[in-house]
Formats: sequence, C-alpha cells, structure tokens
Amino acid sequence: MTLTSPPIAPVSDWDPLNPVHETDPTSEHSRLRHRYPVAFTSRFGGFYTLSRYEDILSAAADTDTFISGQKATIPDTTGADRAPRPPLEVDPPRHREFRTLLNRYFAPRRIRALEPVIRDIARELISSAVTGDAVDAVTAITYPMPSQVVCAFLGIPKEEAANIKWMANNVLEAAQSGDVAAHRAANDQVYAYIDALVEDRERTPHDPESDPVTGLLMSEIDGRSLTREEVTAVLRLVLQAGHGTTTNALGSTIRYLAEHPEEQRRLREDHTLIAGALEEILRMNTPARLLGRTTSRDVTVAGRLIPAGSKVALMWSSANRDAAVFERPDELIIDRRPNRHVAFGHGIHTCLGAPLARAELRIAVEELFAHTERIEIAGEVVNAGWPHIGPAELPVRLLPREQPLYRKTRARGADAVQFTAEIIGIMTIATDVVEVSLRNAEGDRLPRWAPGAHVELDLPNGASRQYSFSGDREERDTWRIAVLRERAGRGGSAYIHDELRVGDRIVARGPRNNFPLRETKRHVFLASGIGITPMLPMIAEATRRGDEWELHYVGRNRAHMAYAEQLAADPRVRLHVTSETGRPDLARLLHASSVGTTIYACGSPSFLEAAEAAAAHWPAGSFTTEHFAPKAGAGEPGEGALEEFDVELSRSGVRVHVEAGRSIIDACAARGVTIPGSCFEGTCGSCETPVLVGEPDHRDSVLTDAERERNEYIMPCVSRSRSAELVLDA
Repeated sequence: MTLTSPPIAPVSDWDPLNPVHETDPTSEHSRLRHRYPVAFTSRFGGFYTLSRYEDILSAAADTDTFISGQKATIPDTTGADRAPRPPLEVDPPRHREFRTLLNRYFAPRRIRALEPVIRDIARELISSAVTGDAVDAVTAITYPMPSQVVCAFLGIPKEEAANIKWMANNVLEAAQSGDVAAHRAANDQVYAYIDALVEDRERTPHDPESDPVTGLLMSEIDGRSLTREEVTAVLRLVLQAGHGTTTNALGSTIRYLAEHPEEQRRLREDHTLIAGALEEILRMNTPARLLGRTTSRDVTVAGRLIPAGSKVALMWSSANRDAAVFERPDELIIDRRPNRHVAFGHGIHTCLGAPLARAELRIAVEELFAHTERIEIAGEVVNAGWPHIGPAELPVRLLPREQPLYRKTRARGADAVQFTAEIIGIMTIATDVVEVSLRNAEGDRLPRWAPGAHVELDLPNGASRQYSFSGDREERDTWRIAVLRERAGRGGSAYIHDELRVGDRIVARGPRNNFPLRETKRHVFLASGIGITPMLPMIAEATRRGDEWELHYVGRNRAHMAYAEQLAADPRVRLHVTSETGRPDLARLLHASSVGTTIYACGSPSFLEAAEAAAAHWPAGSFTTEHFAPKAGAGEPGEGALEEFDVELSRSGVRVHVEAGRSIIDACAARGVTIPGSCFEGTCGSCETPVLVGEPDHRDSVLTDAERERNEYIMPCVSRSRSAELVLDA
C-alpha cells in the first residue's frame, strides 16, 4: 500500500524524552489524556500519540485504518533497509497466516514443557543472589533470566544469552540516538547472528513441533515455503521482543515486593493472590510502553485530524491509568477485579509471547518466596529511560530462609547428587552413536551406581535429558553413557553430537535407577538400538553373580548397532539385524514362560510395547522396562480418578487445592513448596514423593504394577488422586 506523506508537522505537544516524565510517566499521561488525547511530538521523525483507553482500543481494532505493515516500533529498531517482522509488523490476511504458524510454540502445552527449564534458570540465578547482602536485582536476576529463557525457547546455548542481550540493547540505544550508521551496524550484527542460527538448523534440523527455528524452515504459507527473509524477520522479532519487556516487568515486580512489605507478606501467606497481583503490577508498570501504527487514510480521533501516512503510537501505559476505566487508577490493588489492562496490547496484535512472560513472572516470584524470608530495598532505585518502564538499577537484600521450602529427592536405588561434570571423552562407536565420558569437575569421586541406573544432564541449550550408564560401575572417577542422534528429537542428542566438546562443563544429577537388575537367577534381555546401553552393566553383573542370561539385540544394520562387535563373541548373545533377517518374532522368542526369570526390555516405544505384549502370558512381575518417553496409556485417568482434590504437605505444613488441569507439582509451587522435577512427563522418577495418606491415581511410566498397588509413592508431575485428599511427605 502506498501512503501519502503527512503535511508539515504541527508543533510538539509533548517530549517523550523530557527527564521530568521520561522514567515515571504518570503525571504526563494524565496531562495528555485530559488536554492532548491525540498528542504530537517531533521526536523520532514525528508521531502522534493516543492516550485514552477507548481511543487506543478502537484504533487497535481498526486494522484497515491503523496498519502495522510500515514497522511498529518507535523509534524503528530494524532500520529502513530491513523487512517488517511478522506477525507484529504485517497486516491481515498475512498476519493470520504467520500467527497461526507461531501459535503452537506459545500454546499452554508448549509453555508447560518449558517450565522446568524456566524454573531451573530462575532457581540458579535467585539462589546465587540470596545472600542477605545488598545486590542489584537487575544485574543478578531480571537482566539475565529472560534472555536465558529466550535461548531455551529457541534451542540456543544458554551461554549466548548475555551476547543476545547486549546486541539487542545496542540496537535500541542506536535507534534512540538517531545515529543511522551505528544503528545499521548494530542491526547487521543481530541479523548475522540469526543467519548463522538458521544455517545451523538447515544443516541439523530439530523437532519442528518444539523448535520454532526448524518449524519455520519447514512451514508453508499459501502452498509455498517461507523465504529466508521471512524466517529471519520472525526470529528477529523474537530475539528483540522476547526479553526486554520481561526484564522490565520482572524488575517492577521485585521492586513492588521490596517496597511494600505488608503486601509481600500477604502474597507469601496466600499464593492464590500471586497471579492477580502480577496482572496489577503489569497494569501499573506497563513494560511495553507503546506500539506504533501507520494511518492508511486521513482519520479524526478525539476531534483531531491525523493525516494519512502518519505514525501513530498506541500508548498502552497511559490507557492502563485511565480513570474512565480503572477506579483509583494510580493505586496498585493486588486483588483488583476486574482488571481489563492492555499491558500486552489489544486486538489481533496482542503480544504473542504473553503466556511465556506470565510463566516467567509467576515462576520467578514462586522461587523468590521459596528461597527468601523477605525481600528489602537496599538503596536508591534508578529507573530505566525511554521506552522502558522498569528499574535500571534495583538494590535489594534477599534474606534467605533458615529452612528453604524444598524436599530432597528420593533417588530410586541410590542417593542422587547434583554436581558439575567435565567432559573428558567423546568417541564415535557406531553410526549416529557417540560414547561420552565425564568426571566430577572438582575431582571428587563419583557416587556408586547400580546396573540399570541413569544420569540426568542439563545441556547448555536448555535441554535436560536422561542417559543410561554403559560403563563399568566400579569406575568411581568416570561415568560413561552412549547417545544416539535422534533425527526427530527435541534437540538434546543433536547438541551432544554437534556442540559438546571435551573440556565442556555441564550440570549432572544422579544416579537414579528405575530399571534395577532383579535378584532372580535367570534373565532375558531385549534391546533395540540405543536400548543396549543399560543392558551392558546388567549383563556384567549377572555374569559376576553366576546367573543365567541371554540377550536379543535388535538393530536395522550392523553399522548402527553400538557395542555389537564385542557382544557378538558371546554365545548367549543373538544379534537380530533387520536389514538381513527382518524383525524378530518376539512372541516366538518369549513363547515359553519361566518362573524365576525376569525379562528386561529397553528401546523405542514401539519396541517396548511389542515386547510387553509378547510377554503378557508370563507370570506377574516378570517383565520390567524403563521409559524415556511416556508409555502407551500413561497420563490417562484410572477408574475413580478425581481431577480436583486437596493435598496436605506434611513437612511443609501447607495445604494445597489442586484444580482440574493443574498438576500437583504446579499447585505446590504456587504455594511456595517446590518438589524438584525434570521431565514433567512421568518418565524420569525425579519427582517421586512418599504418600502418607490417600490413594493416588498413578499416571506415570516409572512405577511397576506392584508399586502402584502399594501406593507408597506418587509422581506428582502427572499423577492425580482417587481420594478427596492426599497427604504427601513434602
């Protein structure tokens, strides 16, 4: 659309950079709403500003007149030589097409899957800052946390967060200064980074259902693939918008808690108020002050003509203080109802990342309350300048709890520990399989582990994955795992294959054992693909004990079968190479049941399902396996299951109401009691919690049938209840 140039601009009605109101715009907003509801300023090339709630909502809804395809930020942060960034800076119908592509990555299920990573990031930053001494909360928490979350969201190593934040700030500062050359150089740096990211995903795609970069590269609009320019433009939007506003909102939240001790105490005592309080903090301290539109025609608003081709700012921060809509608009009322704020915008361009931002804010407050006794102001707060609303410096004291509201993890079969591991070896042992060796970076001896155990690794790209031990359990200074590159995986195996290097340091937790070797005297091992790894120490232990055993190892060809050569020499091992002999008949292999024999199966979900079916006629308890993905039927309610019930946390002295659609872990976290978890799919066992009273509805893939019948433990990440109340040892 070709727009006419506006006529000579009128005299400025206000100056957004005036120090009098730049950092605390409350009084200026009020002046504009009453005297200049459509105000003009010559700053940043000249733009009109709408300041009244109803005018702003009307303009946001009128996408034919107030269009977004001519750039939306004031000042323009991408520069004239760069394309608009979908979906924010495109108009219907293209807007809907891009929004539909991206919605799945911000859907509740996707955000829920990210929550463990967000919580780990928040916990690490907050726990380091909780010293009781004065600390700048911006430097320690609000600045690094959102950018690290963006890295996790995009599958970028967490170590890149500081660089991404630095580049984004350079762009904004250059745009504000009006230095065209500096602005172009800062933008070029960001786009070069995005180009490298896109090229990396083209070489090594991730799962398009969970990785936005891969998903965009594989997506189509109107039967055509997205252009490289379109993919880059979308990612440019995510990188710039995905953390700056959240930094502001998080800083305003911590500031409010520190400056209002009575309200802080009220929220600590009643966590059900946190969600509403966050919405009110967002209203009062709108982190994205305004967003731009361009008029496609002459239009009159509040009696003032705005010529076609004019830049117009919808000032959300002013709308959120409009007395025509909000009673006592300049007071923060944590239980305000209703609260029709527009902190995330309005209309079709409502912030796409709002669900992610809300999750970050909620988790940060939960972790702050779990770690601290109270939060206090420790010095003078410095406000950020245009266009931010939030603190640039926030000195606080985070006073630690004498006894943090955490329970220790009960590891199945061993005492799990967390430590920094150093990678000391990476060796290719089969096509698409590497063996990784690691040690304690501090030089300490590693914990003992039993056959079948696994270790959990926190990878720098934000992924947390479990891998079975494949080495010698008597080696106390080295742990060994084998990792298959999963072409349709979620990014964990790809990172290990492509990015991990000898000398790298990562967080390790373990050992945990959901797959122990039984005390029976005869064992049948069934492995497919990388499922061979836990079988190696099991076989070694069975041999040491003098037990009888046989192994059936299935793979599509010999080149892909790790450890096959060393195993083939043993007459008790049978290799089933499907490219040579076809798939083995598991029912025939297991046709004769045997009392006193245990069957162990490990491999792909389809292989495990087939193995369990083939062993259905064996005595109860004969078949055992470990799932690294939810097994068939997991997560489904059992007979008599309740979706809404109460949980009493005996050691914490907290009573929690679990609503339908919310997990026990989430409900507990909202009351300040964190039950550590990792997979949040009921497969890793890290959240296992003792049950003191009540009958759980087990929906995990960890507990055996016998363990479920005893009702001694529950996986609160997925399971629910059959009784109106559960009492947990937490």
